[in-house]
Amino acid sequence: MILNGNWQNSIRQAWEFPDTGQSRDTNNEDFLDVIWEMSQTAFDQPREIQVVVDANDELFMDFGTPGFVDFTEVPTGMTIPIKCWIHTHPFGSAYFSSTDWMTIRNWQLIMTEAIVLGDNERMVWQKDTKHTLFYRKETYLDFGQMTMDDFGMECKTSQRILQEYEEE
Repeated sequence: MILNGNWQNSIRQAWEFPDTGQSRDTNNEDFLDVIWEMSQTAFDQPREIQVVVDANDELFMDFGTPGFVDFTEVPTGMTIPIKCWIHTHPFGSAYFSSTDWMTIRNWQLIMTEAIVLGDNERMVWQKDTKHTLFYRKETYLDFGQMTMDDFGMECKTSQRILQEYEEE
């Protein structure tokens, strides 16, 4: 069941109008974040979404179950080569499953890049590279506000240091 009938428009808007100073880019975090958010909130339950960016920067989208997505209809007008195939794993982990690898192998002659999104994670396959890249977003405190405890180190006062010295 679809709760947000504008889920495709939300993704399209993030693609068409990137933040100031940024160009359309399949690795634009804001664009990928909207895809992830829609997979989590647009339906009755978290569901896989796929977004294909074709050679003309046109988007072709569909959604599936929590564990699988495919086009329900053959996408009409898609121009190859495919710039990027993006899909979500709404249960949280960004990794290419065996089904994903089969899709990549089948499309690799006509596809440049594939991205799978998880919760604050993404994995990227790029044609003609030797490695698949994994990214994870981490939240860090502002360095100026960090204490020694944030580094896992005990912070001792000068009085405590003198006291320990006297005990030795």
